[in-house]
Amino acid sequence: MSATEPTRPPGRRWAKTEETRKQVLEAAADVFIEQGYTQAGISDVVERAGSSVGSVYHHFGGKAELYTALWEDYVARLARAAAGAVADMRNSGTTDPVAQFEAGTLAYLEAVWRDRRLFPIFYSGDAPPGFETQRRERSAEWVRRNLMVLGLGNSVEDRMTVASLTSIVGEAARFSAECKTAAQAKRVARHAVVLIRRLNPGQD
Repeated sequence: MSATEPTRPPGRRWAKTEETRKQVLEAAADVFIEQGYTQAGISDVVERAGSSVGSVYHHFGGKAELYTALWEDYVARLARAAAGAVADMRNSGTTDPVAQFEAGTLAYLEAVWRDRRLFPIFYSGDAPPGFETQRRERSAEWVRRNLMVLGLGNSVEDRMTVASLTSIVGEAARFSAECKTAAQAKRVARHAVVLIRRLNPGQD
């Protein structure tokens, strides 16, 4: 770079990087939805994003890593929605852990509905090698977090209860993603809460 060439502020470079990353992820989502993971190619993503092969490999490394990055962004949005709802309940003075869990569940399922077009990408069985293991590990972490939200211990009974509750939320997410209308999705979310209350995790 010459002495007279203006330097680009680091903030602008970071913003450009994030913009490129977002465009590539959105393009990858479209391609994976249309073609499935196995049939999709990096060239398809590049063409859809209006980017370059070098840029995709620079930001993500390859098709499997691109798929994983899309998954990580997806689950992070869902987790933020649930965590935000739990925090709001606590900040409002609600100390009942089951009520907090229900609020997190409703927010999580609402986020699933908003991002419903992505759900089939990750639950069709068409994924990179090793993804199922990664997803199981994430589910186990989800159970651990829910144990903390509900204020339960690590006994086999507590873990079994929370695993069951987490499975209810997971199944509700699948139904929610398949709903045709927001009203249907809300019915699914409300019924999930009904099932959670029936298990009554606060009851000895």
